[in-house]
Amino acid sequence: MKKADYAYIGKNFRRKGSVERVTGANIFAVDMSIPGMLRGGILRSQYAHARIRDIDVSEAVSLPGVYAVVTAKDAPDVRYGRTVTDRYILARNKVFFIGDPVAAVAANSLATVKKALRNIKVEYEPLFVVLDPEEAMKPEAPTLHEDVPPPPNLPEGIKAKNVCSYISLHVEHPDQAMAEADLVVEEIYKTQMVHPHYLEPRTVIAEYDNGGNLTLRTNSQTPFVVRSEVSRLLQLPVSNVRVLVAEVGGGFGGKAAGVASGAGFEPICGLLAMKAKRPVMMVLDKSEETIATSVRGPAKVWIQTGVQKNGTILARKAKLIFDTGGYSGAGELAGGWAARMLVGCYRIPNVHIDGYVVYTNKQVCGPVRGPGGVQAIFPVESHMDSIASRLDMDPVDFRLKNMLRRGDRIPNGVTLRDVSLKETLLTAAEKVGWGKIRLRKNQGIGFASTTWGGELGHGPGAGALVKVNEDGSATVLIGKVDYGSAVNMAIPMIVAEELGIDIDHVKITNVDTDTAPWDFGTVGSLTTVACGGAARLAAIDARNQLLRIAAKQLNVRVRDLAAKGGQIRVKGFADKVMPISIAATAAHFQVGEVIGRGTYDPETISRKEKEKGASPSYATHAALVQVDPDTGRVDVSKYVAVHDVGFAINPCAVEGQIEGGVVQGLGQALCEQILTDDTGRTLNPTFVDYLMPTANITPDIEPVILEGYLGTGPYGAKGIGEIPCVLPPAVIANAIFNATGVRIRTLPLTPENVLRAIREQKRKES
Repeated sequence: MKKADYAYIGKNFRRKGSVERVTGANIFAVDMSIPGMLRGGILRSQYAHARIRDIDVSEAVSLPGVYAVVTAKDAPDVRYGRTVTDRYILARNKVFFIGDPVAAVAANSLATVKKALRNIKVEYEPLFVVLDPEEAMKPEAPTLHEDVPPPPNLPEGIKAKNVCSYISLHVEHPDQAMAEADLVVEEIYKTQMVHPHYLEPRTVIAEYDNGGNLTLRTNSQTPFVVRSEVSRLLQLPVSNVRVLVAEVGGGFGGKAAGVASGAGFEPICGLLAMKAKRPVMMVLDKSEETIATSVRGPAKVWIQTGVQKNGTILARKAKLIFDTGGYSGAGELAGGWAARMLVGCYRIPNVHIDGYVVYTNKQVCGPVRGPGGVQAIFPVESHMDSIASRLDMDPVDFRLKNMLRRGDRIPNGVTLRDVSLKETLLTAAEKVGWGKIRLRKNQGIGFASTTWGGELGHGPGAGALVKVNEDGSATVLIGKVDYGSAVNMAIPMIVAEELGIDIDHVKITNVDTDTAPWDFGTVGSLTTVACGGAARLAAIDARNQLLRIAAKQLNVRVRDLAAKGGQIRVKGFADKVMPISIAATAAHFQVGEVIGRGTYDPETISRKEKEKGASPSYATHAALVQVDPDTGRVDVSKYVAVHDVGFAINPCAVEGQIEGGVVQGLGQALCEQILTDDTGRTLNPTFVDYLMPTANITPDIEPVILEGYLGTGPYGAKGIGEIPCVLPPAVIANAIFNATGVRIRTLPLTPENVLRAIREQKRKES
């Protein structure tokens, strides 16, 4: 079908619930209250690495108003971790970063909580602190996690310490190809640690009843993961743990995967509620958010590429050292993706990449928006411009010569069905004025391209239920949490389209793990693709049930019926109609309620892609910048973001995702960084010192949507949530290089760093 043939799909519609959100009518987790509720707080380690000799809670317990104090001794001896189980909910025996939770208190007021926390006496034995992952890998470095074995796939003979995971990608004969190359370019790049810094703090209310049921009201992106992990860690049956999600005020991956991401405090709050036998509310303050929850792990990349004189890439070798912090967190996930993405979106026949995910005594890496993306794309796309410069080639032409094409096979063995990279790059070049505008002194244009999705897989499945009510409206039950993605935008459009009802008659309920279908969570650019696909199938299932009911009532065949405009019509007979509400009501007395069911099965999708080829997301960004050589200030005058989205179900929502992602990426490019001293203490934990993008550095952003290269989502849609934020650092670095001839290989591109690089270049030239 063409877009014009749809009632809703492909058109712009306002996000459901948007008025309530902007007027403050929405209820967030921090707004909730339960009678008899206590307040909770966490005592966090002031040492980055230390052994716990003793914890004395006697003074805290004796304070009036204190109902519960818990340490590791009060919790089951069970560890957690997304891929490596290396962490307890409260530190047991050792702490591994400043902010590691050691004890927790529930009391009748926040003032009492703070006083009780001060009265807990912890005896530490400070240990040697390791903050540099390269130092942590040396044989003489202390072993941080003595009871965690090295990765089983670590090559024999490598003696690297504190490696929690290892990734290797080897294709053909890179050493031989490198020796035959006309030019070999070798560089080192570094990315910094940043925090997603959503405005709404992480919040949870835990309530434990006499029947042994634990209810958690939270703002997690992944309620079902929270349920399963809390069940396991507190030794409760899954059926006794219920997770309810309120409105979520931003997450960007930082509220994802619950305890599995290394940020979870839901089990700590649950433990307090179980001991206090009263509901307990915990809210993190901004400093706690920065030092104790998910960060984007920093990385160092050595990259070497061999090319022919005509610009053909022959080989690439690279080594990634990824800092995952005090625990594994999402390091293996993000570091693994980063390592595999070092090939870039290019045809490189000979490849050898090694990726090391390393423990240090810093904040824990989590699944921050586009995990692994910045750590790979910044070095790869910067490196591409460096090579083009050495070859005296136009950077656009150099990319076009080597870009992936239809029929190419990527390292995971999947063949590409449709490739829009060329179109995204040429569109970005045209929109930004490459080769057309006359650049002023110290003005430059930069590009970066990438693919997202096909190499990284499709993630877990998703389910949806669509219940048709007797008034003809529909209630949609899904396990995805709404925090600005497709839950209250694309999914109502999909359901309304397939059921043939008004979009205002579609209601999406907040997640309740007791009633919603299981879902891994709102992560991985999968809401529209996975949950939207499941919702579409559920709506079709519900529609077919309605048509069967109506066929009996109207004495016609099902295939002669269509649902549209809230009615079921007999094709070709304008007077033969039945309101959907009548069919839904009739169903109550014949088969029960009309409840459609749909599932998104990633294994089926992967199997089809192996047969027909993959069509992941593709994007190219371009920017025009002005560099002040006297101050190092970089002004972004224009930013163009071209994205192949397959099929834009709600174009304005897609544009919003692109614009928001670009701003977040500009933060990592220009100003954001978590700074630590040599003890591992965070120096800028609040918004006073942690600089984020504001209006003065945010340019006009032109989002450009490409369609037609259909993906695996409903109607051919592709994911858009993560890819926009991972390109800007490389784009801005390349624009600075184009403007000044100075290549900066370390993020962020602050005025101080840019000015230092310009002065260093002048010293070399003189």
